[in-house]
Amino acid sequence: MSIIQTIRDKAAVLVFGIIGISLIGFLVQDAFVGGGSHLFTAPSSTVGKVNGVAIERESFDERVRAMEAQYQSQGYRVDESVRQEIQNQIWNGLISKELITAEAQKLGIDFTSKEFTELLFSENAPQEFKQQFTDPKTGVYNIEAARNAFKTLQKSKDAAQLRQVNDQLIDPIVLSQIQKKLMTIFTNGTYIPKWLIEKQNAVTGQVADISFVGLSYSTVADSSVNVTDAEINDYIQKHKDNFKQEKSRSIAYVLFNAAPNKQDSANLWNKMEELKKPLAEAADAGVFVTRQGTKSQFFDGYMNKSRIQVPVKDSLFRLSPGEVYGPYYDGNSIVIARMIGSKVLPDSVKARHILIGTINPQTGQPTLADSVAKKRIDSIQQAIAGGASFELLVTKYSDDEGSKAVFGNLGYFPNGQMVKAFNDFAFEGKTGDKGVVKTEYGYHYIEILDQKNFEQAYKIAYLSKPIEASVETDRAASAAATQFASVSRTARAFDENVVKEKLNKRIAESVKDMDYQVTGVGTSRAFIKWIYNNKPGTVSDPISVGDQYVVALITGEKEEGVQSAEEARIIVEPQLRNKKKAAQLVAKFGKYASIDEAAKNTGQQVQQADSIRFADNFKPAFGNELILIGAALNKNYQEKVSPPLAGNTGVYALQVKNLGALPNDAANVEEQRKATAMQMKQTMGYAVMQALKEAATVKDTRMKAGY
Repeated sequence: MSIIQTIRDKAAVLVFGIIGISLIGFLVQDAFVGGGSHLFTAPSSTVGKVNGVAIERESFDERVRAMEAQYQSQGYRVDESVRQEIQNQIWNGLISKELITAEAQKLGIDFTSKEFTELLFSENAPQEFKQQFTDPKTGVYNIEAARNAFKTLQKSKDAAQLRQVNDQLIDPIVLSQIQKKLMTIFTNGTYIPKWLIEKQNAVTGQVADISFVGLSYSTVADSSVNVTDAEINDYIQKHKDNFKQEKSRSIAYVLFNAAPNKQDSANLWNKMEELKKPLAEAADAGVFVTRQGTKSQFFDGYMNKSRIQVPVKDSLFRLSPGEVYGPYYDGNSIVIARMIGSKVLPDSVKARHILIGTINPQTGQPTLADSVAKKRIDSIQQAIAGGASFELLVTKYSDDEGSKAVFGNLGYFPNGQMVKAFNDFAFEGKTGDKGVVKTEYGYHYIEILDQKNFEQAYKIAYLSKPIEASVETDRAASAAATQFASVSRTARAFDENVVKEKLNKRIAESVKDMDYQVTGVGTSRAFIKWIYNNKPGTVSDPISVGDQYVVALITGEKEEGVQSAEEARIIVEPQLRNKKKAAQLVAKFGKYASIDEAAKNTGQQVQQADSIRFADNFKPAFGNELILIGAALNKNYQEKVSPPLAGNTGVYALQVKNLGALPNDAANVEEQRKATAMQMKQTMGYAVMQALKEAATVKDTRMKAGY
């Protein structure tokens, strides 16, 4: 049974997505957090700093664990790749938290307990909270019920429960409101004048016809134009923001494949063929596949048709009870399946419950005698039948601290998410049913609030086996990698042996210290750590990553700062070369008083382009030369020919033949003004955060902390 299911599933957007930050020590009548901050305690170490403020490791780890638990509660497998994504998400969230909190404090922005109360117990309450007290039959939010439940919660002596309410309900709401106030300062300052829209309409409505002459940069040989490092450095210094670089390293590497081969796959297929008959004859299919070590754990229940996602599901749905299908491939596994039965069930159920626990779910140790728990749940059932408040009883007696914080409401959950006895009651009963169910956690009093989307459901036993490399396959790859590494201990030997053994040498540039994968290699923090724990020129021993072995050579490193001329040359050189070519081509144009003279001087033909508009970014006559589009709408060039204009691909001279405007009677200036202002407001949040991050000093020391 997942803890605080509704908040984890539905409020996660607030907690991790929209804000990605959390508040410290917010008090609601001092009842929820015991009068002080609980998120940041005395640090044992730090993982970085934002504008000199330390991000504590304890807080960082706490958030990572919470998000991992959230992923797992929703059925996601938290592997190394997902774990690293979570760590990066939390890291970026803590940076945002510090930046927004600090900026709000500078501006005197706060969200008081009075404001919190007024928000929570009003029609404007956050939907994640509101739905816990909304009558499923009428859809009406019961403000008084919510207020009474909170009053009861305020009297609680359960510190863990109060902390959970603060962490997962109060803090996200408060931060959301502080962020909203901060952004309002900027969005309310947004103003789009009427004249700007009119000017924009006038420009976009213009249309022009031109005559032009062009000389392409390709007419000047690249070899005739020299661009020096000094010129590149001068350009970099004038455009530093465009050439910032992070600390990184580069490697060369070769891979030795240890993936399963055709023989490994064929051997497993034959084995699965042999298991078809025993599966069909097994008295208990679930027990059989479990004993055989199936990759996909046996689900002892019915799964809705729409939730079954296997390659051969249509064939499976046609099976009669007891029939077996397969073998078949499912990704990197081979599967056989036996149909057990089918029935019609809802695909999701909304329920609330009260748990009288008999074990500690963390330790598995007994906490209450079974007979005592049974008597207590029976008393609760009788009390509710007699008219007692469910909300008051769940707050006082329930041992599920998560759902207790939202008064037992689990929200909607899919078939198969809860433990079997709980799941069977919720999905095989009907809306309005109430009853006591015993699970491995204890006794539950359950009320089914709603069921929706009824469809056919199937109970199927899958025997799934992964296609794995045999010992011989793995040994062969390991031996080849070891032999190569042993004779390639220097950069020179590495390169020579790549050629000698006809291996595929690959390059990975800009590997950051907090990356968790190298493109082409796969996910492995251990590999990244090796790259940073050794000096350039070092060759690795074979490192196992996924189904391959990698041998790597550290080829170089870059320090944080501005790129060198050598690093930036590939980008800057073409621009500076074209600038020098432009000067030569401008000289060829010489002096001219008409477009025909410009053509004569350059030996080119006069070309035509019609119906040029401001919104165009490409014209067949001259491609994407935006300088020509802009010049075509310049009325000064209607009476006289333009000077030579340096573009992306050449130098041009033009004469505007006609310049007019298309009618736009449908234009509504006021509506355009409002739409433009709204668009600006919608992008304001991102722009503000980018500005704060660019102005901040962020020190990431997670690598040193062992991550």
